[in-house]
Amino acid sequence: MAEATVARLFRVLRLATLLITLVFLFALDLPLLLANADAYHSFAAEVTAFAVLVLVTGFAGVRLWGDRPLRWWRWPALAAVFGASAAAVFAVPTEYVGTATEWSNGTIGWLCLLLLADRSLVSVLAALAAHQVFSFGQLVLTGGGDRATLVDLAMITVLVLGCQLTVAAATAAVRRMAQEAAATAAQEDRVRTAEAVAEQLHRDRRLRLANLTTTTVPLLAGLAAGAPVADRVAYAVEAARMRRLFAENDDVEDPLLHELRACADVAERKGVRVFLGTWGERPELPVAIRRALTEPVMACLATTVGEARVTLLGAAGSVTVSVVTDAPPPESVRAPAEVTVTRRESGGRYWVEAHYRPPAESRDH
Repeated sequence: MAEATVARLFRVLRLATLLITLVFLFALDLPLLLANADAYHSFAAEVTAFAVLVLVTGFAGVRLWGDRPLRWWRWPALAAVFGASAAAVFAVPTEYVGTATEWSNGTIGWLCLLLLADRSLVSVLAALAAHQVFSFGQLVLTGGGDRATLVDLAMITVLVLGCQLTVAAATAAVRRMAQEAAATAAQEDRVRTAEAVAEQLHRDRRLRLANLTTTTVPLLAGLAAGAPVADRVAYAVEAARMRRLFAENDDVEDPLLHELRACADVAERKGVRVFLGTWGERPELPVAIRRALTEPVMACLATTVGEARVTLLGAAGSVTVSVVTDAPPPESVRAPAEVTVTRRESGGRYWVEAHYRPPAESRDH
């Protein structure tokens, strides 16, 4: 909010600078130019210089109105402004230098402010100083630098620079405020992101703890109480479930495949040979569905004696996880309604498949 307010204020200042420049050009400079047409060495040079300043002002105004930065275009435009200033001044007879006939003197600084408003204050001061050095230097070089003329030019310069430096300082202050507001907003975004990540991690930890409380904790409590180990399969399943929970937090390209590998690793640690193959492209799945697809694999691997083959298939938005083992799987495997579990047995080999197909409305979207 503060950043947007400062940005609007900065835009208003630049528009005010544009308006002042247009007022100088058309309300002050143009009448002076036309009124002194006969006094110039070359009226065509004066008109050309005026046209260049109008074009540069129009270009900067269009970019400003459309909220488009000047970028590198500012430098050719600034060079054109100083070139037009030089042409306008050298077309003024020596006796008229520093008088109202020299119409461009007070306008160049406003154009510098317009073109350099989004640059540092040092850049603006350097441009204004260069313009004043040129004005006084040209007066001296043309032989018109008597004391009275120099004093008159100095007084005019002080009056004009007083207004221009005030606008330059205000613009620089607002620009610094905009930078500080942007930095503050970025810091606030980082803090909010960190808080959101921390809250999500906290929710994930609580969810994992809740999942373990219903299955793993009772087994560990029984071990701690000295109860005999009657069913090693249950412990193997819980070990695989814990490995899967840890794997769910890993940042990987294919979470389901990663979690299946974690489940297979538990079986391999007890000497089971596990072959894992994949085929096809699979959609992104929520954690609950991935857990439902890996539950049959964990249960089957827990009872496997020597060898198991796990296959992960993806086709037409559906996902299928199947496992072939050499030992009967547990009788019951938990699965939500979206996942269909199928069992088969042939020649001492046991095949279990978990199939997920998203609802029709999800596929349509």
